[in-house]
Amino acid sequence: MNTDIYNIIKDKGLGLHSPTLNIINDTGAELAKALVAVNRLPIIMPPLTTGVPQSFIDNITASIASATACTNQSAINIQDNLNNVFTSITQSSMVNNLEGIDHTCANLTNLTGSITGEIDNFLTGIKDVATQQIKRIEDYLNGAINEADLQSYLDDLIAQLEPLKKFILGIFEKEKALFLELKNKIEASSLTQSLEALWNNPCAQMLLNQTLPDDLKGLLNGQ
Repeated sequence: MNTDIYNIIKDKGLGLHSPTLNIINDTGAELAKALVAVNRLPIIMPPLTTGVPQSFIDNITASIASATACTNQSAINIQDNLNNVFTSITQSSMVNNLEGIDHTCANLTNLTGSITGEIDNFLTGIKDVATQQIKRIEDYLNGAINEADLQSYLDDLIAQLEPLKKFILGIFEKEKALFLELKNKIEASSLTQSLEALWNNPCAQMLLNQTLPDDLKGLLNGQ
């Protein structure tokens, strides 16, 4: 055993980190700035004749809040994936061995894509949208564009957020589904081996013969 590695882990822990967490922090910070910019917009109400409708403010605020929630949840999911990285490696290896596909890393790659950059471009896309929102609001406040142009620009930017969020959340759903699939395969393999061994025990077989479904009993009797 390498004692230097041992001492580092003993004193500091493993220190696993995903660079994606840095991108999430940057994206969240830019979304916060965009929300501040939105709150600077004047709301049109009598006797004012300029400004934007409250409903528009509410719509863009809700959109930014949704994108922020997506980035926050991404950070939680990535930290969970980092905490489970050795479980992911072990489960992927065990299933590969079960299915005779030791030469591929597909399961592990699909299980850990979010911590190795798979969602980075989409997070950056959300940040870029927030940056453009800030710029358009500044343009409006400086008199470079009017209310109609501002609402058109921001509506387009809101629409751009939806597919970005959908992709990111889809990646995490895919990883969770695969994690459960691999877990189920490993548990099924373990239970199969236990069942085959127990079937050779007369006492266990007497009980199992009364409780197992016919298809499994038929296979066990034919083993």
